[in-house]
Amino acid sequence: MTLPEAAGLLRIPVESVEALVGAGYLRGSSSPDGRVRVALGDLKAFLARNSSDDDAVLGIIDVTDAGDAPLDEIDPQSLLDALDGRSEDMARRALDLLVAAFPEAGQWTLHQQTQFINDARARFEAILAIAALGSQVDDVLVEELAVVGADAARANTPLQELLMVLRISRDLVVQTAVEVAEERGRHWGLALSLVLTRVLPAMDRLTDAIARGYWQSVMNRQDQSRARFENVVENAGDGVYEIDLDGRIQYANASLAVILGRPVDELVGARLLDVLQPATEFRLDAGQTEVAIRRADGVPRVLDIRVVERRDGDEVVGFDGVVRDLTPALQFEELRNDVLALLGHELRRPLTTVLGLGAMLGSHSDELDALQVRSIGERIRQQAERMTRLVDDLDQMSLLEYDTLLVNRQPVGVRATVVSALASISGGAPEVDIDPALEVLADRRRFEQVVANLVENAFEHGAPPVVVTATASDGEVVVHVTDHGPGVDPLAEPALFSRLTLTGLPRRRSPSTGLGLALVRGLVEAMGGRVWYESPPEGGARFSFTLPAA
Repeated sequence: MTLPEAAGLLRIPVESVEALVGAGYLRGSSSPDGRVRVALGDLKAFLARNSSDDDAVLGIIDVTDAGDAPLDEIDPQSLLDALDGRSEDMARRALDLLVAAFPEAGQWTLHQQTQFINDARARFEAILAIAALGSQVDDVLVEELAVVGADAARANTPLQELLMVLRISRDLVVQTAVEVAEERGRHWGLALSLVLTRVLPAMDRLTDAIARGYWQSVMNRQDQSRARFENVVENAGDGVYEIDLDGRIQYANASLAVILGRPVDELVGARLLDVLQPATEFRLDAGQTEVAIRRADGVPRVLDIRVVERRDGDEVVGFDGVVRDLTPALQFEELRNDVLALLGHELRRPLTTVLGLGAMLGSHSDELDALQVRSIGERIRQQAERMTRLVDDLDQMSLLEYDTLLVNRQPVGVRATVVSALASISGGAPEVDIDPALEVLADRRRFEQVVANLVENAFEHGAPPVVVTATASDGEVVVHVTDHGPGVDPLAEPALFSRLTLTGLPRRRSPSTGLGLALVRGLVEAMGGRVWYESPPEGGARFSFTLPAA
């Protein structure tokens, strides 16, 4: 017998017959045409178990056919109340069925079992409350059930377990409703009709609401997790990229664009090896490697790249990489080495001179006349002043780095200050061509440091003659220090006054470890001026700086 035919015999909806088959109260079998059928013998046996009055069977929907039955027995609400009274029993049976389906639930503590029973009882009461309301279910109640599903997701309850609990609840409600109807005798049909036409749809609404709340919570958590991940990746200090198996970039964050000196739009779609030139030995699937590249603007960088496989199941679909720029750390290491070289090299020369002259005075004082002793004393003084100036330069650089350098600007004569600064310089005497009337607003001691550094740099790395000149122009005085050496390599000019290195002049053939031009720039700017380099038409090197005219 087909399901519609069985529904016609029982005078109930087809959906109700399907629910009885699903709950196991009627046995269904699939016919060759794909439709579910119920044996007529099974239907008769089912009816025989629940009624001896065939006329009553035919009247299970129409309440007026109940004859002399008391109204409290055929009132749907009284049957719902009877089911509600068995909520505790259904909850305990639900626990037994759950343990049968999930053996690990049998290891629960007494507290966990009690909590499950309480939750199950509340769930059964909710089902019956929705059934009592019928089509007038308040949306607020449905939303509360969605919250129950969301709470289950937040508690990491597996969805399979949650759906099993709901299925158990559905079957127990149907089974208990039939039991209640059997206990009430010939009027079982009304109870069965109530279960199949009101409780089961209520159960469907409950399941839908809980499942919707569960998945909404899961999706929200995934969205939040994805948003946090994207925020971390987008704002990471390291570069991050994704490439396909052909090595083409599918994703690049902003930091990678900065490291490689290219816009993000230019990176996406490009081959990774093309933007890591000339790192020809870099492997796309390498675990970790260090490569030296040259950016599109010509700036060299040293990168540490870590690569991991990106998989879809067991299949490798691409590679993800994290790029760290090691250049600043390497530059800092060079800076530290320069400081050590400064202390070991620049201080050694004047100290050696002082020690040698002191030894000469100690061992040959009787053989030296007054003029020779005076000359030796003057040389010792010059070398001591040189060491003092070097120590002062280190101190001034540290103050410049922390913006705590104080300058006392007042009118000072340019020529007189230059001459005073040259008194402590060894290695040669520059030519001075400055009008004695020129005055600037400057800190005399800082002004002397600037001139001494530039002139000493010219003698050490350039070639004589070294000339110091000054001219007045538009409310300021421009001071030039010119030598006739090889000049500055054009590639080194952009970093000539950089504070990142202590080498002073990377252009020179012999390396320098003086503070040199970095200190010059800092002192001049602290006094309100500016400094620059230019190559004169006749060759050599010219360093110029300005100070406000007095």
